[in-house]
Amino acid sequence: MLAQLKSLFDLRHDQDDSEAIDTSIRAGTRIGGTNLWVLIFAILIASVGLNVNSTAVVIGAMLISPLMGPLLALGYGAGISDYRLIRTASRSLAIFVALSLITSSVYFFISPLSQAQTELMARTSPTLWDVLIAFFGGCAGIVAQTRKAGSTIIPGAAIATALMPPLCTAGYGIATGNWEFVVGAAYLFLINAFFIMLATYIFVKLLRLPEHEESDPRLQRRAHVLIVLGVLALAMPSAYLAYGLVRDQIFLAASKDVGRALERQPNSIVLRKDVALGARQMSVTLSGERLPDALQAQLQQRLQANGFRQAKLVLRHVGADKVDVALIREQLRTELLANVDGKVQERNGALDELHLQLSKLEQDKADRSKIIREVMAQYPSIGRIAIADGVRLARGDTATGEVMVVTIKALPLLSEVEVQRIEAGLSVRLPNHPVEVVQSAPPRPQKRTSARSRKSQPAA
Repeated sequence: MLAQLKSLFDLRHDQDDSEAIDTSIRAGTRIGGTNLWVLIFAILIASVGLNVNSTAVVIGAMLISPLMGPLLALGYGAGISDYRLIRTASRSLAIFVALSLITSSVYFFISPLSQAQTELMARTSPTLWDVLIAFFGGCAGIVAQTRKAGSTIIPGAAIATALMPPLCTAGYGIATGNWEFVVGAAYLFLINAFFIMLATYIFVKLLRLPEHEESDPRLQRRAHVLIVLGVLALAMPSAYLAYGLVRDQIFLAASKDVGRALERQPNSIVLRKDVALGARQMSVTLSGERLPDALQAQLQQRLQANGFRQAKLVLRHVGADKVDVALIREQLRTELLANVDGKVQERNGALDELHLQLSKLEQDKADRSKIIREVMAQYPSIGRIAIADGVRLARGDTATGEVMVVTIKALPLLSEVEVQRIEAGLSVRLPNHPVEVVQSAPPRPQKRTSARSRKSQPAA
């Protein structure tokens, strides 16, 4: 069983030969040409993603970033004691970092979006978890680099270690003059870079890749000392920050527990809650009966649990009168329902008014149709009657008036007396509408010209 597990986790069965590994890693330190252009594009993409707070765009930039190459080469060179490779990789990394800072600074300097989004702010406070992410990402990267077949682990490791966003955040700090962003982002990048190199160094030793011919034991011992000092210098501050973050989260959980306990009190209402993480203080404003001293002491002890001995619960009572919470809730519900009922009634009233107006229009239309039929029955010469609502304005008047225009087409034409009689009758039938009758003569038939007369006409 133990032999099967050992064979299952053995990295040597698909490991590439040492010469191919050496060639592949050294290729990642190449500066000119493709790597520089891809780096510029990746930095611009990452800067845009951070600027518009898009996580997906930032991930896309990390996929194409060539920054993992020099870091793996540094760890590999330290593992095989190839100091020339270390110098070459260091120079490549320095050029990559400088170009990244310049590109991102120029972008953020000309960008109209100057507000720091959450994606930017997340790269300014590294913790111990960033150390672990960088270390395990470096482990995955060097394991993938030493395999025979191609793998997607290298892009995945680049995403996990997030090398691009810290550089872009530092560029944002330079462009805006915010040096807190620069320091925090630079520290995060150093953590990522150092622990990727450390993971690479450890796995180079574990995989027993051949040492360089010019290795010097004295320089190796010095390198080991520098590695230990680097681990301590970078890991200790991040561990302290992680410890503070964990303590803040625990205190927030305790304050939420105390807040829920206060909200369950029957004769008081929580008006406001404020939590000061740095001072370890929770301030609550209450309305209603004053809480018993025993209950206040119990809540204070609950807030001081988990080692927060200096934590303080401040309760402010804005009223000592007894409050009937159930009555207040019932009143709020009644007022809410009353407001809803009032809006419904108002809407129903508006709909009833519209229905009434529509009914009036339909009745008015039916009355006009009836009147038209009666007039046409009295005067058989009328061929067509049209009724329309209009506006009347006489020359010299300043105000307009509504008028109902009745247009009549009759053959033969009605006399003036008949027209006036019709207008008077309509005024009686429609007392609310001023009536004006207009007689329109039917079109005269056009005379037909014979072919002979058309021929005798001179040409134009």
